[in-house]
Amino acid sequence: MTYQVLARKWRPQTFEEVVGQEPITRTLKNALAQGRVAHAFLFSGPRGVGKTSVARILAKALNCAHGPTPAPCNACPQCREITSGASLDVLEIDGASNRGIDEVRDLREKIKYAPAAGTYKVYIIDEVHMLTKEAFNALLKTLEEPPPHAVFILATTEPHKVPATILSRCQRYDFRRLPTGAIQEYLATLAAREGWEIEPEGLSLIAREAEGSLRDAQGFLDQVVTFGGTRVGAQEIARILGVTERRALLSALEAVLRRDGLAALRVVEELYNHGHDLKRFYQDLVGYARHLLLAGMHPEARSLAPVADSEWQELTRLARGVPAVHLHNLLSVLLEGEEELRRAPQPRLALEVLLLRLIHLEPLTPVAEWLQRLEALAERLAPGLTEPAAARPQPGGAAATPSEAPGGDDLEATWRAFLAYVKKREDGPLSARLAALRPRRREGGRLWVSAPRPFHFVGPRQENRFRELVQGFFGPDLEVVVEVEEKPEADPPPPVGPPPAVDFAALKQQALEIFGGTWEVRRGKEESE
Repeated sequence: MTYQVLARKWRPQTFEEVVGQEPITRTLKNALAQGRVAHAFLFSGPRGVGKTSVARILAKALNCAHGPTPAPCNACPQCREITSGASLDVLEIDGASNRGIDEVRDLREKIKYAPAAGTYKVYIIDEVHMLTKEAFNALLKTLEEPPPHAVFILATTEPHKVPATILSRCQRYDFRRLPTGAIQEYLATLAAREGWEIEPEGLSLIAREAEGSLRDAQGFLDQVVTFGGTRVGAQEIARILGVTERRALLSALEAVLRRDGLAALRVVEELYNHGHDLKRFYQDLVGYARHLLLAGMHPEARSLAPVADSEWQELTRLARGVPAVHLHNLLSVLLEGEEELRRAPQPRLALEVLLLRLIHLEPLTPVAEWLQRLEALAERLAPGLTEPAAARPQPGGAAATPSEAPGGDDLEATWRAFLAYVKKREDGPLSARLAALRPRRREGGRLWVSAPRPFHFVGPRQENRFRELVQGFFGPDLEVVVEVEEKPEADPPPPVGPPPAVDFAALKQQALEIFGGTWEVRRGKEESE
């Protein structure tokens, strides 16, 4: 018996066996059960997600001896003929090689004839977007009003290339990429059926490499077993598929976060010595940096990262304590360097430089954290002065106001406390302007402060706000007076006298010593006359 690849051997034969397309299969089953089957369908989606398989199952459901039924028996002659591809009532047409108007005209002529054995004639046109404009126009009328016994199923990976006139006459079903977890689970079941022993981490590698295509995943599994036998480890699978082992990716990310340049270079050297594709490693590293960012955002982001549970735990450990803004910055730099590495004549050197650039990338601190640090610094500079001085109890037990504070160092401390009070309530231009003022003296109900230059408020609103803050902190009986510092008079410039005499003889001797040659004196034209 000839060998069959896994994709053909284990092609789904019922709607229940289709993986990852439950909304579509459920709708079709309901339509069959209720007798509401449309005359034309459009199945769109990426390659290898089940479009043609579902089309064949639908054809069997329509022509089964017990149907139309949502559960074809796969035992009657009609079901067996459709499964083997020998049915005269189910025609599969390749739109890429039968794309002209003549083929469509031939189809229009044959569609008039009744089915040979079943109830319906089903036309499955794969890659329908490859038909020419003239062929689409010839198909249009037949697609809109086909004979009662005809059903069209159009399949395409590029629905945007199908004319709107065709789309409007079909029931459209969009097939989605399969989740990595669903593919891995299916591969585990498939390996168990075949009696193969494949490590779960290796199956995870195959599922991720398939990028949502179940057919591609089956092909990769075929390739792995053909090369490595029925017992294959994750490391060997990574080498067979040419993908990067996940441990190397985690080690590289850990070296970057710990700023360990030597460890990062050792990872590159090991990959290079084992013959790995360094450009592919960098692409995988970009993907893992995305997973690291997700791990640092929120535990619920687990579903967005197609990695094994053990890898997710490692990513969570690495992201712990690292600001999310820094992880985002790392990913941005990696994305910028991808094109640079792709064009590099020496990939190893370019990769090492890019990793070292990541290691020396300064971590970014969020603005909110900087504000918290500044507030903490202000509190340390003025400990215990977070409330107005009027509300602080004095050693004697009575509440005293800052206006009772003496001058000197106490006056400086009180003014710093006032500035901190202003910053908490009016952090803006007013706070910045007041920070340049310095307390000088206090006499009675006035506090004099000095400014290095003429001081003016920006409008009456700012001046009124300043008075409110002064009264809120010092009380209503104190007035703050701003005066400009007096600058010492500058020394008068020295008197201008005659320039000092020049010793031309000494100048001549120095010129001869430096430049050599002889000394000549030439007179101007007017002087010679």
